[in-house]
Amino acid sequence: MSKNSQTLKFQENREQLAALSWTRQDAQSDNSWRVEVSAEVKKEFQELVASFDLTDAVLDTIEADDVELPLLAELAQRTRRQILGRYGFAHVVGLTESGFSEIETRLFYVLLSLHMGKMMTTYGRLHDVKDRGYDFRSVDVSVSKTRVEAPFHTDSTSRRIFPNVFGLLCLRPAMEGGRSLLVSGCQAYSEIADETPEHLPALFKDHYRNTVTPGDEKTSIFDNAFPVYSWGTFSQGPTLRYMRHWIETGYEKASATLTAGDAAAFDRLDAVLEKDENVLGVDLDAGEILFFNNCTVAHNRTAFVDFPEDDRKRLLARAWLQVPERD
Repeated sequence: MSKNSQTLKFQENREQLAALSWTRQDAQSDNSWRVEVSAEVKKEFQELVASFDLTDAVLDTIEADDVELPLLAELAQRTRRQILGRYGFAHVVGLTESGFSEIETRLFYVLLSLHMGKMMTTYGRLHDVKDRGYDFRSVDVSVSKTRVEAPFHTDSTSRRIFPNVFGLLCLRPAMEGGRSLLVSGCQAYSEIADETPEHLPALFKDHYRNTVTPGDEKTSIFDNAFPVYSWGTFSQGPTLRYMRHWIETGYEKASATLTAGDAAAFDRLDAVLEKDENVLGVDLDAGEILFFNNCTVAHNRTAFVDFPEDDRKRLLARAWLQVPERD
């Protein structure tokens, strides 16, 4: 779709954009994004777990149709509606004091995900998010393998491989820091369109992205270019796909140079994404889950300091999902 067509799509659908836009004050005054796991759902799940031998292999092979969990299925659809709604994220709480073991908590997370959509296996069904001693700014690794503060971004640098939803299950929080930060990509677009529309052409044109997503190792950088904002390409509505670092290193791999206009547009987008009034911070305790709409919400996390003991270090489990946008 051409830049002009994209511009027209966004102009024609300003009401939909407004419905998907929010500020920190909006989110703090509305707790609909907080989804509680009821005692009944936990009891239903415990009865399932008691009926079979739970191993790591089960996490990789179990499917939604293998189990009868009507209450969890209803919870999954409530969570899905929230993720695809105005705020574009859901904070699932209620497992912290459940007494579930780590593998049981992981299974709950897998089944909740499977009842919303398909789990992608790009990194495996579950990818452990923990500090592995890397810094994405100097090595081509995902932010999930570092402890440094990340810039606002959406998941996946690949044109071909795109989760429209992803989740983060907290198994162990950090000793200090590691707070999740969320911002509405639609709110950011609307502010730019209203205040500095001269930056929109740079955000609608294709940009090279570094090929760091597993499965893209042999993909030519010239085949991995797409816009920051698009409509109807990666989802039925608006999509923000952005991490400036991977765009800049993509241009380096292509032996190309970002124009001054491109850099100015990214500066403006970064500034709007980072505005205090636009950013919601969420602290995750053990057993809590955040699901994000990877099309409409950009995320970030603060730097963190780990506990010295290996078995207490920060550990999250990430899942990439392909979730139907319509029932």
